[in-house]
Amino acid sequence: MPKFRYLALATASLMVLAVPAGEAYAASAHTATKPVLTVGKKSGPAVKKGAKLTASLAKKSSVALALGSIATATCKSSTLKAKVTANPSRPGKATLSITGWSIGKCSVSLSGVNVSLTALSLPYRATVSTAKGDPVTVAGSKKSKPIAFKAVVSGSFSATCIFTAAKVSGHASNTGNKVSFAKQPFTLDKGASSMLCQDGATTATVSATYGPVRDTSVKHSPKVFIR
Repeated sequence: MPKFRYLALATASLMVLAVPAGEAYAASAHTATKPVLTVGKKSGPAVKKGAKLTASLAKKSSVALALGSIATATCKSSTLKAKVTANPSRPGKATLSITGWSIGKCSVSLSGVNVSLTALSLPYRATVSTAKGDPVTVAGSKKSKPIAFKAVVSGSFSATCIFTAAKVSGHASNTGNKVSFAKQPFTLDKGASSMLCQDGATTATVSATYGPVRDTSVKHSPKVFIR
């Protein structure tokens, strides 16, 4: 009888231990890491820290630039490049370093006038959040180095205008894997700009939609999704 009693006690003990173990496993599976940014599909693997992302203008899109009252410009070529610095679990914010921003093939509303645009003060800091609307924020690397670009306007006259912004805001979307910015305001840096700019281009706005965003660190450069 004692033998059977010991077997019964041992079986009961295993059953008691198995319950919390099973619950722990279920909880672990339920709380499995769900990163902010994923590769290939919304439920895909996490974009790795250090990954290099790139996005050119979305199809049928352009950079729309208004240079105060001087001119408006439409640019058919633009590319953003970034490096992922953190990709935490959802809900949260992924952080990136914007390492490149090129803009080209610009046409201007004024006849006989050309404009070339160059990004300044790179890299920038960016966040992509899982909050409502999937907001994206881009800011300068520090207060003394805001987001900035140089616009060189040339024709019968020539002017170099430097515009800055503490930050710009947009939103991400899994439809087309895009990031969009609409009429983001910039202010003329009067001390670094030509006097001609101060006559009519003390502000500027920039609008653009980039996509698809791709992870070029992964084979075949798959699209990047936000959860």
